[in-house]
Amino acid sequence: MTNRLFKPLTKTAALLLVAGFLALPQGTLAQPDDWVVTPSAYEFSMTLTYTIAIDGLVGQGSNNAAAIFAPDGTCRGWGVTDFAGPSGYSTGLILVYSNSASEPGLEVRIWDADQDSLPQCSDNLNFVANGIQGSLSDPVVFYGVYDPLVGCTDQAACNYLESAITDNGSCIYPACSDETACNYMASSPCFDDATCLFPELYLDCQGSCVNDFDGDGICDELEIGGCTDDRACNFNPDATDDDCSCNFPFYPLDCSGNCYLDTDGDGVCEADEIAGCNDPLGCNFDPTATDNDGTCEFCCYSIYEATDGFGIDIERFAGIGADTPGLPGLTTYRVYITCASSDDQVLAVTGSGGNSTFIGSETNFYQAAEGAAVISDIDSTTFADFPEVALDSWLTIGLDQPNPGNGESAINATSGLWSTLFEFGESLFVGGVSGDGWSVPENSDNALAGDDLRVLVGQFTSSTPIEGSLNVTVLPAGSTASFEITPLFVAPPCGCTDAAACNYDATATYDDGNCQFPEPGLTCAGQCSSDADGDGVCDEDEVLGCTDFNADNFDANATEDESCQYFGCTYNNAENFDSAANVDDGSCTFSLANSCPTDINGDGTTAASDILAMLAYYGQPCE
Repeated sequence: MTNRLFKPLTKTAALLLVAGFLALPQGTLAQPDDWVVTPSAYEFSMTLTYTIAIDGLVGQGSNNAAAIFAPDGTCRGWGVTDFAGPSGYSTGLILVYSNSASEPGLEVRIWDADQDSLPQCSDNLNFVANGIQGSLSDPVVFYGVYDPLVGCTDQAACNYLESAITDNGSCIYPACSDETACNYMASSPCFDDATCLFPELYLDCQGSCVNDFDGDGICDELEIGGCTDDRACNFNPDATDDDCSCNFPFYPLDCSGNCYLDTDGDGVCEADEIAGCNDPLGCNFDPTATDNDGTCEFCCYSIYEATDGFGIDIERFAGIGADTPGLPGLTTYRVYITCASSDDQVLAVTGSGGNSTFIGSETNFYQAAEGAAVISDIDSTTFADFPEVALDSWLTIGLDQPNPGNGESAINATSGLWSTLFEFGESLFVGGVSGDGWSVPENSDNALAGDDLRVLVGQFTSSTPIEGSLNVTVLPAGSTASFEITPLFVAPPCGCTDAAACNYDATATYDDGNCQFPEPGLTCAGQCSSDADGDGVCDEDEVLGCTDFNADNFDANATEDESCQYFGCTYNNAENFDSAANVDDGSCTFSLANSCPTDINGDGTTAASDILAMLAYYGQPCE
């Protein structure tokens, strides 16, 4: 309870109060002599509206009085309860004075006019300069007691007196302060909104409908509108009012809403089927599609923060690294700023105003040795002749070729650590307070959106998808004031889901159809997957044959040496024996002028071995 409610006393405290009663000075119906206050002696004042309860009886005396005293015994203000307030209690008004803007613990004294005495009062008052405490409808209650054993004995009452053993009928119970309640009371010594009683929903406090337009005793809110025609599909036997909603079956549906013909059983009649992507997660989700035709795409970029007609678009460029020798597993992405008008201009991409520019991927960007940070710094001949240079990662404003055309401007770029790191393949990061970046002059043709309503700002080649945010200066068509936008894009959970591919992405949820595989017999790095002899020729490409230029069967196409043939005389006792020959060509010549013709094997001795050698040639024709 607040200080406006009664404060229950313990029995011990109440007995002590009885021992401290004060007697009034001489005079009837007059306040004590020391109840004198000098307003001019004080700097501040406070307004107090109050009533008095004596032994639990609130506001019973129209001439009772109360005074406020400081701890030093000086009276700070007093007044008489001589006003019948709207609360129904005799109410008084006191101007309380002080020389302090805030003074706690001022003593409250009560004078009982009927008894011409001072009952004990235990209330205190806190002074606040220019403050207002209490009101005519809700006054502060000061409680005085003569007999602590007599009072309200009901614990549910606001003025329950713990020390009382005799109930004097003074109990006051909490009232309801909710104006919407049936038992609302504008004023009371105490309030408890748990006592509030409210009418049933849609009824007033008398139990009648608040709204009953047709006077049928059914509240408008409880009326049940519906079709009362039992021939209709939506006949409602509980309807109290016909709302003209009756409907009847129309082909191809029956009253149950079922199709007469529904081949796939999806509840959509065959004539009403719409083919398309009906998966809400698809980039091309069609809310009108009823049949999934397998065209759903899940690999679009998430684009955020389109501003005043300007946005961002990420394109997987046609040039794929796998199509370029020596660059397997790479994909080239192009970043565009989208516009609302063909005359909109994109002037710069920078880091300024606390907004950074960042584009990165999980792997480094591909940077060709002959490339450059901005496209207008790349040699045009090199760009045209070497595919790997065309796939270089570079920055631009509208140009997709090194040489600016008529009316176009070269790209102006600040140099620094950011551009150096980018050229080394690191992520592109231009700090938000650096003022660095790349730009073109206003009214350059390459700054204009053109018919396709977009301006290219960079190309990035990597083995993993890119994502980031940009700080872009744009100039709307017809405006003289440029402003900055900060579009953000997030890579989709897509990639190559084939573990055998060069660009396999284990984190990908959806396959983006961009799996890249090495050529047969090669690894993703362009090396042989198998090269047993280490000659740099893959085993699958080896050509067996004689690789010795001096051999008689030399094969210029052979990569692996096999079966070289050298023609000549292979008989070691022939006059023209050729130790290098491995195929006898019949050219051997022999001399019969031998001092020992029986020495067939030419070892200088005729022996059994000569007979065996002769037998080896037995039956062969002699030339």
